[in-house]
Amino acid sequence: MEEKLEFRPGSVILKQGEVSDGIYVLQKGVVEVFKDDMMLNVLMYPGTVFGEIGELLDKPRTCTVRARNQVSVSRFRCGGVENLLRDHPEVGVKILRTLANRLEITTQKLADLSSSAFRP
Repeated sequence: MEEKLEFRPGSVILKQGEVSDGIYVLQKGVVEVFKDDMMLNVLMYPGTVFGEIGELLDKPRTCTVRARNQVSVSRFRCGGVENLLRDHPEVGVKILRTLANRLEITTQKLADLSSSAFRP
């Protein structure tokens, strides 16, 4: 089930440690992602997925997400990943691309750290 939600600037959309309540797709606005009060990322592109890790792993939220300005999102609550993929395959594709992009960025950062650690 897709639900459209609006958030004011400064509003918490997801809170680290809370039970997952769906996967979010950014429609409009900018959100900030925090882990243990440290900002990790700023998401601003429509179609960006967030909140997927807790849902995919059936764990509490791993980060807090806060609206930087007026934000519009779609929340997908389907009672499990299998249902989400069946009912909304387009969201599944967004999740795959999001995770692949994050993995590529993380891999590059690790490679950069490794190469700088071994330079004379």
